[in-house]
Amino acid sequence: MTGGGLRGARVLVPRAGAWGERVRADLNSRGAEAVLAPLISSAPPRDTAARDSAFAALADGAYAWLFVTSAASVEQLRQHDVAIPATTRIAAVGRATARAVADAGWDVDFVPAGASSATALAAQWCADRLPAATGRALVVRSDLAQAVVSDELEVRGFAVDVCIAYRTVGVDLDPAVAEDLGSGDIGVVLLTSLSVGRELRRQVGTLPASTLVASIGPGTTRDASALGFAVGHTAQSQSIDALIAELDARVPLEKSS
Repeated sequence: MTGGGLRGARVLVPRAGAWGERVRADLNSRGAEAVLAPLISSAPPRDTAARDSAFAALADGAYAWLFVTSAASVEQLRQHDVAIPATTRIAAVGRATARAVADAGWDVDFVPAGASSATALAAQWCADRLPAATGRALVVRSDLAQAVVSDELEVRGFAVDVCIAYRTVGVDLDPAVAEDLGSGDIGVVLLTSLSVGRELRRQVGTLPASTLVASIGPGTTRDASALGFAVGHTAQSQSIDALIAELDARVPLEKSS
C-alpha cells in the first residue's frame, strides 16, 4: 500500500535506460508524474581495447571474483554480451547493484551489510579471506569512480585487475524540463550520484526553495551539499526503491504540519 504522499507530484528521474523506466513505473504507480530526463549517460571508455580484453578474460574464466560497484557497470557487461562463467563469483556494492546483477541472470555471492559503499564492500569482503585462497579479482567501474575497492584489495595482498568499462558523460536537458526545474513546476528531484548533482548545478543552477531535493544516500547528500543544494530527504539504505517509498510516506506529514 502506498502512502499517497507523492500523488500529483512531478518528479525528476535523472537517468534513462532500464533503471529509469523502472523508477518511472514505481512513481507513476504512486500517483506521481515522473519526468524522465537523463542528466548523465554512459559512453565508451577511452581505451576500448583494454575494456574488451578484460571482458574477454572474464568470459574465459580468468577471474575467481568479479566486483561491480554500480548498476551501470552491470549494464555494460550485459550490453557487451559477456558470459560470466559459473566459476566466477560476484560481489556487488549494495542491494541496488545486486538487483541489477540478478536481473541480468547472474547469482550474487557477496553484498556488504549496512549502507552501500565501496569502502564497506572491500573491508567486509577482505575480512574473512586470505589472499592465497581467493584467486584473481576483476573490478569493473566507470572512469569517475574512485579506486577504493582495487586499492584496498591490493594493500591487503589480493590479486586484482581494474576494468574501466565506461565513461560518465553529461546529457543536456530539454529546455522545457530545465525551465520547469527553474520555476519549481517540477517539485521533487531525485539525486542519485555526484555526477547527476554536477550536471544539475551546471544546467539549472539554484533550485527554488519549494523543490524537494531527495538524495539516494548520505554520501550523495554530502556531495550535493558541497555543490550548494539543500537536501530535504536522504535515504539511509542507498536504494532508489527505499527513497521513493520514504518520500511517499514522508511528504503528507510535512504538508499537514
